[in-house]
Amino acid sequence: MIRSIEETEEIEKRTNREWRTVSDPKEAGWLFSQDLLHRDRDSNTLFLSLDIRQDREEQDRALVQFYKKDNVRWTSSLQSTLRGDVAKGSGVDRHVMSTVIFRLMNGFHINLGKVAVTKVFEGEPDHLIPSVSDELLDNNMFAVAGRMIGHSFLHCGPRLPGLSPAIIHILFEGSLESAPVTIRDCSDLDVRDIIMKLQGDAEVEECGITNQLCLSWDLPTPNATNRKCLSEKILLHAVIERTKHQINQFRQGLIETGLWPLLIHRRDVIPVLFPRDSEAEITPQIVLDCIIWPSSITVFFESYKAKDEDESEIMDVHRVSGFLKTYIENASSTELKSLIKFWTGWEVPATEMKVEIVEATFPTAATCFEKLRLPRHYTTYKAFHQNLCACISTSDSGFGCT
Repeated sequence: MIRSIEETEEIEKRTNREWRTVSDPKEAGWLFSQDLLHRDRDSNTLFLSLDIRQDREEQDRALVQFYKKDNVRWTSSLQSTLRGDVAKGSGVDRHVMSTVIFRLMNGFHINLGKVAVTKVFEGEPDHLIPSVSDELLDNNMFAVAGRMIGHSFLHCGPRLPGLSPAIIHILFEGSLESAPVTIRDCSDLDVRDIIMKLQGDAEVEECGITNQLCLSWDLPTPNATNRKCLSEKILLHAVIERTKHQINQFRQGLIETGLWPLLIHRRDVIPVLFPRDSEAEITPQIVLDCIIWPSSITVFFESYKAKDEDESEIMDVHRVSGFLKTYIENASSTELKSLIKFWTGWEVPATEMKVEIVEATFPTAATCFEKLRLPRHYTTYKAFHQNLCACISTSDSGFGCT
């Protein structure tokens, strides 16, 4: 349907009003993102290309270089390609976006700071803070992180879970005095040990590592009267003061994606953008609720030609569907995320994930259509499980025949 300019403008105005007033923060984020993407629909397309024939380091460098580009309209349409793979369409975009956030969570295989794997954030789950590496700061990696997270959010992709509430507080310009810093936010275990000793009743050495730390951070050395207050200052310095330049750069990257008005006017969307690690878990029931199971009336084949129904075909549908249900019910959150990534292109469950029982050798997926195709020949769960796990493991290197 072709809309007039007046109709298009009215739709844009309505969308703009709705994201401000709708009660559900997730829906507000979606409406805002759609509004931004719609406004820039005529901008130059962003092309993100990965060569899966290259090693992981070269692929990671390509991702980082893409997000290092300055003066980019991140709300422009995105077209991703995997060189060396036959897959095309929106499923590839989802796969690439999922890879981006996965690398951000687990580290890039590039050597920055004399390490084999470079982590932009460090610490324990739900208490991640920016790395204090000056080399990452000099290489603009925190702006890269902000752009990656904002870009994925715009395209309804995966979020970055587990960021420290104290870092989120400062990121969105909260005061230093009210930052909810806890001992678990301190990623340096040696510094954490010093803080815990100062907070306790055990005698603190007159000299040594504690004094050296205090002097290097321009803090007073400990004594019987200042140790409690000093422990708080060390904790604040370790978590906030040492990462303030990283946080500023991270904020700038987010701003560049166009999300800042949403996050300032709708602060209830911030937990949607930065969920707790536990909230990012995927349960079997979440997956099962999204599945459109195959009908026993028709069985589809790779030739896409209908075949007369008989009792054996119906049995095949029920048996193999049951195998998949058993796999899902017994899978961990990590295994379920891998299954969904193979199925749809990223770890985010789709509203309708379709299953087809087909005449084939191995499980395949049509990620653009969010469709999982399972061979009908399996007669034992063991064989089904083995082949499904093997196929799922190929997601990190492309789609194969999907």
